[in-house]
Amino acid sequence: MAPPPPPVTDYKSYPKTTPPSVLLVILDIHPLSWSLLSSPPPAIPYPEHPAIDKAQATPMTLPDFVTLLMVFLNAHLASRWGNEVVIYGASAGRAKLLYPPPPNAVAGPSKPRPNTYHPFQLLDSRIEEGLKEMAAEEQDRLEHGDMKTLNQPPAMVSALTKALCFINRILPNNSNSAALVDPAATQDPSAPASNAPDKPETRILVINSTPGANVSTATSSNEQSNAEVNENGTSTNGNSQNGKGGQMRGGYVGLMNCVFAAQKAKVPIDVLSLPPPSIDASPPIFLQQAAHLTEGIYWQWNGRGGLLQYLHALYLPPPSLRHHPFAVPPQDAVGFRAVCFCHHKTLDIGFVCSVCLSIFCEPRPVCLMCKTRFPIKSIPTLKTLATYIEHIPIPDTVPPPPIPKGAKTHQQNENNKRERAKGATNGDASGTGGRGEPIEID
Repeated sequence: MAPPPPPVTDYKSYPKTTPPSVLLVILDIHPLSWSLLSSPPPAIPYPEHPAIDKAQATPMTLPDFVTLLMVFLNAHLASRWGNEVVIYGASAGRAKLLYPPPPNAVAGPSKPRPNTYHPFQLLDSRIEEGLKEMAAEEQDRLEHGDMKTLNQPPAMVSALTKALCFINRILPNNSNSAALVDPAATQDPSAPASNAPDKPETRILVINSTPGANVSTATSSNEQSNAEVNENGTSTNGNSQNGKGGQMRGGYVGLMNCVFAAQKAKVPIDVLSLPPPSIDASPPIFLQQAAHLTEGIYWQWNGRGGLLQYLHALYLPPPSLRHHPFAVPPQDAVGFRAVCFCHHKTLDIGFVCSVCLSIFCEPRPVCLMCKTRFPIKSIPTLKTLATYIEHIPIPDTVPPPPIPKGAKTHQQNENNKRERAKGATNGDASGTGGRGEPIEID
């Protein structure tokens, strides 16, 4: 009798072929941020994990990280023929395209190395030249005494905008990227399937080196002047529109506009936050929101080395392979807090203008954005009502998904094993666990 045929494995969940992947990297090269990463404080101890606790804090300089980044980008190019890389550098108040070079630039090194894959050499040399050019421009700004621009946060909004424009330029109009230009645009049913191999798969990787929520602001710390309003509803600052409220429109609001555009176009935004908890325990909440809303991956480095392993394990697989056969790491809980338009502070309780939906940390008789006047008598009432609102605690991790009915959890299985073991030890004296002797039949 012939043995039964092996069970047929269902491979429908695995893609037959993956499309070419276009990886857009936004690298934060703010000089003040990298000065903190190059001399980090002692790492936070982990008594419950002795193996992690033995690892010391690893200083990370910009040249060392760029070397690791080049290895990661070369691995991305070698993963599939047709993969592409686009790199933007975000410095203090400005963003610049590092790779590919503009059409009028030199194509590459004049002497190609014989033992090096030529696309790798072009990528490495151009990134090195672009970083040197940005470093020289920063040095010129310092020599000319332009210290205000050095205190500005990195231009993440500008880099994200350029990255989305690049995606809209390279993808066809019948793809999801048409939503970046026309929100009412939908994919043509008669067009080829969106999972076809010829359609490139785009994603954005944001490498943040700025601690905390400073990455989301768009004004210099020296230029933060609050436009106060007196009791008569007039502004004490002559140009309140150019104060924090007007500047913030290009920071927080601009970042959220980029996130919603990427969400509409189905472009995931991955975030790698380099500042460890020993430098700043508060994560960049707006970049964390961006990764959550666009179904990307957010990960914060613990400061103990292993960056190349993190890059390869988390960010190398394209979005089509992140669930099958690979797995996405568990994401931390996201704090969906907003920022006030007057002081750039993250708020748990805010006051929203009923006309333009601007957010403020305290009630105001005149909106700083749309100049709408509100009754002054309502301000004490709003302050009193705000005291009765309780803060909602944010958990450390995302809660597990709900368990379907009839399914047993791992904890229930462990409890059943313990009960069976307990019954075996407390059974009859014969040591058979209450089952009795087996019956022998002649």
